Amino acid sequence: RRPESGRGTTRRLLQRVGRNGRFLMVLGLYLLLWCALQLMQAVSLFFLPVVLQVPEGLSKLILLPFLLSSLGGLWLWTTVAHRRGRVYALRWGGSLWIAGCLLVMVLQPLDPGTAVLGSSANALRLFALIGTIVLAGMGASTAYLIPWSLLPDAIDADPEKPAGQYSAWMVLAQKVCISAVIALLGVLLSASGYSEALAASAQPHSALVAIRLCMGLIPAVLVVLGLLVMRRWPDKGLHLQQ
Repeated sequence: RRPESGRGTTRRLLQRVGRNGRFLMVLGLYLLLWCALQLMQAVSLFFLPVVLQVPEGLSKLILLPFLLSSLGGLWLWTTVAHRRGRVYALRWGGSLWIAGCLLVMVLQPLDPGTAVLGSSANALRLFALIGTIVLAGMGASTAYLIPWSLLPDAIDADPEKPAGQYSAWMVLAQKVCISAVIALLGVLLSASGYSEALAASAQPHSALVAIRLCMGLIPAVLVVLGLLVMRRWPDKGLHLQQ
């Protein structure tokens, strides 16, 4: 069915969005997952060299496993969604993501006085870090895939089916998330006592705790909230199976 054309005021557009329960669930899911993803990506620039004492050059390369595992996760969750449904894929992907975030909270820093692979302890900690990054990347790929795959169902719930307007709301939510995460991270780091003028080993304990929370516990809570938002979604996997 072709979308119906017609003029609409801002108030009417807001009312339309407010009446579409499915879209509100998709929008809430996208906001929560995207904020969690953006927060982890932003704070990783501090987490690896400051908290885990990863050398500066290596800390930039060590994010590569996250990108590769995210690409692999797109294929994996697309396959799962075809066979078992999108919400089923979201739950499993979200669970892996949450597990990765919780593991971040217990990762031990490398010994800066020893080469990265100069001791068995450093090697084990590095491999644990890479494994946690891969696990989180596999789960975080659901933030790219699932909300957008659910959007057509939300659009179909509107008799006029204004696909462009709903897509615009999703893009707006993405921009709001990025701005909010940058502002929140700056406030938290300032409040924790973090200072760029200090070396990584000289940062206060409160700053290290704040960075670890932003990398682990806070994203995990956001993902949990996203799963709760979707707990009543009537998904049968029909859209991706067509």
